Amino acid sequence: MTSAQGAGQGPARWGMLAVISLGIMALTLNWFDVATAFPLIGAQFKVGLGSLSYLISLYIVGYGLTHIPGGMLATAIGMKKTLVLGLFVQGLAGIMSGLSQSYAELAVCRVVSGVGGSVFVAVGTAAVVVWFRDKDVTLALGITGGAAFSAGAAFALYVWLYVQRATSWHTSLILAGVFELLVMVVTLTAFKVPEGAQSLGGITFDRAALRASLASRDLWIYGVALFGGYGAYFTTSQLFSEYVTLDRHLGTSTGGLLAALIGLAGIPGSLLGGYYADRSRNLRMFVVGPLIAVAALLVLIPVAPASALWALGIGIGFFLIFGFAAWLAVPARVCNIEHQHIGTATGLMLTLAAVGGFFIPIIFGHLVSHTSFDTGWVFLAIVSFAFALVGLAGRNPATASNRRRADGHRPPRRGRSPA
Repeated sequence: MTSAQGAGQGPARWGMLAVISLGIMALTLNWFDVATAFPLIGAQFKVGLGSLSYLISLYIVGYGLTHIPGGMLATAIGMKKTLVLGLFVQGLAGIMSGLSQSYAELAVCRVVSGVGGSVFVAVGTAAVVVWFRDKDVTLALGITGGAAFSAGAAFALYVWLYVQRATSWHTSLILAGVFELLVMVVTLTAFKVPEGAQSLGGITFDRAALRASLASRDLWIYGVALFGGYGAYFTTSQLFSEYVTLDRHLGTSTGGLLAALIGLAGIPGSLLGGYYADRSRNLRMFVVGPLIAVAALLVLIPVAPASALWALGIGIGFFLIFGFAAWLAVPARVCNIEHQHIGTATGLMLTLAAVGGFFIPIIFGHLVSHTSFDTGWVFLAIVSFAFALVGLAGRNPATASNRRRADGHRPPRRGRSPA
């Protein structure tokens, strides 16, 4: 296995975590800012909820298709160059989204934005694992994939609403893209790989090792387990404000705040989930349990009074990201993937989950258009619960004795030691 000397020690790893977290925040800002502009986009381009929900799925198209190529690219050209490239592509796509003058142009830009975000997030996850693998890896993944992700989403879903009102939806998307390009410069200047991890600067492909990594059963099982919850989370976070304003007749600002709280709830969720999952061998419980909780909260939305929607939205954001921190740790803690292939392995899991992120918002949009929002929420609850059950087949992190048994070695016999 690749050595990364000093990766688990010293203050440098926390500085690298801050750089990756800043990139994740820029990524989610450019992901979710379009949702805030849905009413304005719909009015200008004369499209309804079905077409607007399709914009969510189009981002996931680019996002899902390039996770694995992004990880492979990082192996070939190096981790830092790939991180910078991902930020550049998404930042530029954000600017172009703001310059779009038709629905078709905006749709294409959303796909390209997803490509850049995909490359960055898979390799960013690998970067966190490289720096924290020996200690606090699940907590660190919770900070980036949960807290930073949730903070960026909340910022986009609430603060960016006021930016759009002060300027226009076009200008707000351009500003988000410019911000990501500035973060790209910070990453180019500040990010580095640990000493002793020269392979992370780019190496020749080892096809056999890569195939072995991608063949790990637990990558597939846990990837599929998130299929429903992943799609449900992105659908809810980006369309909940539409629901509370159209069906529950709450104000636009109230709807934006409710959507933002779904994101913000992920911050304590990720920190608590990462902290406690780091101290538990039952990682499976930390993945499957929260997904079942999300399904239970979703099914309550149609029957809950308006005052209870706050608690349901916060609960959905909290539990999904609580489990997501443990889910991100599967390649390192359960599958024991080598450093140079972590990005590709994580990319496989994210790609599997992204299939749900693509189809579920589309199905939800069509269900709501032809029936009601209530039917849509029940649908999200069912798919979240059904796919969460797949995770029960996933394994937990292996102990040293389990590894010896798997390798065909008998554990030492217990008994009195010789005198």
